[in-house]
Amino acid sequence: MVDKLFLKIINRELPADILYEDDKVIAFLDIKPVRKGHFLVIPKNYSRNLISIKEDDFIYLMTKSRELALEQIKKLNVKGFQLIVNNEPEAKQVVFHTHVHIIPSDK
Repeated sequence: MVDKLFLKIINRELPADILYEDDKVIAFLDIKPVRKGHFLVIPKNYSRNLISIKEDDFIYLMTKSRELALEQIKKLNVKGFQLIVNNEPEAKQVVFHTHVHIIPSDK
């Protein structure tokens, strides 16, 4: 079953603080951030997680996630970032639409 939360954000049925969008991905601030600047990058083509994502969507998602993370750490004047992807409930995935967490960090 498709998780509709992120699809609703993509389709502008739910509000989000969008940082970036193109025809393949959307990035927006997490509504429950771990740290200031915590954001998500989501492919517009639905996949449940990295187990089922198409290879070209995966490559673009990771490339764009890194690019956006580097922009944000510079903007926030921090040294690094965490890139986290949870896959399935056993790995703490809660929303079942592939997404990458980018968490800026000074520690």
